[in-house]
Amino acid sequence: MSMSASYPLDLESIREQLPSTGAAAYLNTGTAGPLPAPTATAMAEEARAELETGRISHTGFMRLFEGVTALRAELGAVVGAGPHDVALTQGTTVGMNIALHGLTWQPGDEVVTTTQEHGGALLPLFVLHKRYGVKVTFARVGDGEAAQALDALKKALRPGVKALVLSHVLYTTGATLPLKEIAEMARAAGCLVIVDGAQSVGAIPVNAPDLAVDAYAFSGQKWLLGPESTGGLYIAPQALERFQPTYLSFMGVDHDRYRWDDPDVLPLSEGSGRFEFALPYRPSVAGLHASLSWVNDQVGRDAGLARIAENARYCWERAREVHGAEVLTPGGQLSGLTAVKVADQDPSKVVERLAAENVLIRSIPENGALRISTGFYNTPAEIDRALELIAAG
Repeated sequence: MSMSASYPLDLESIREQLPSTGAAAYLNTGTAGPLPAPTATAMAEEARAELETGRISHTGFMRLFEGVTALRAELGAVVGAGPHDVALTQGTTVGMNIALHGLTWQPGDEVVTTTQEHGGALLPLFVLHKRYGVKVTFARVGDGEAAQALDALKKALRPGVKALVLSHVLYTTGATLPLKEIAEMARAAGCLVIVDGAQSVGAIPVNAPDLAVDAYAFSGQKWLLGPESTGGLYIAPQALERFQPTYLSFMGVDHDRYRWDDPDVLPLSEGSGRFEFALPYRPSVAGLHASLSWVNDQVGRDAGLARIAENARYCWERAREVHGAEVLTPGGQLSGLTAVKVADQDPSKVVERLAAENVLIRSIPENGALRISTGFYNTPAEIDRALELIAAG
């Protein structure tokens, strides 16, 4: 064992408030994080109120809109942005669809992406390809090593490319890409930068404005520990008018200027809120708010990020000691994900074998890797147990 991890004195209390971490070694936050007990309570209370008092009172609607406004501000703070720069969404994939379908496309327009993207980014691109004849070019970034990624993207980002679409943290290998440097290259080539932040927000420090990207989509149910069908979409203020709503409802309209009988008047809401096209589920709004508040108050956002980084380093170091294992995650670009490939092992069967031992990880179909997610609530013993079971074949 090459290093040890230290924890705040209240780790036991923190884990008690994450009951699912006691049921199994919870090492798959990259799919969905453990739900804090206060989050479940907040959601249950909101659902009970809907049942017992209904969903149509003026007071209830005002409370919902106040909650949405507050949640926008909270999500903005998580990514270093202002409250008007983030829209509430139903997850990263929804945010990527909003951004990509919000641009005007012509046959022959080109988008550059990478060979390590999740379907949440690729599938909207493939729709654009089928519907409009958009050309999709793949930059071969290997496992995400910074030098190779920068070189491949520099070659691909020719003048005339309309947008660069890529992940901040690769879901396949856990590599954190040098996004700011990449975004600067893209700007020099004159193209927009649209980012899949599913595996970054809540796992590593993120300051979207400082990264100089145009759109940054992220999830609520993963590293932010919120309920499913929650997330956010940051749109840079200077890029706001480049993106138009594909779907529009009363959620995205300035009602002081809206005229029901004049189609020439389309007064969109201020900021990124214009992209919210569905009335959010009230228990989900309450739940994500509760998760963000719990992490801030009980863990500390910075302390949580530091523990995730520490656990990731520990996992990466220990994984390199597993006989026959190839660690795909570049050592200098760690996130909350560590990807390990073991010769002569069927990754899906390994996942099943570990699950039978109450150790929860996942496999990655694109590269045949096993992916271990290490949150601030995981312990070295859990990481050791997972790697021992993997090594046992």
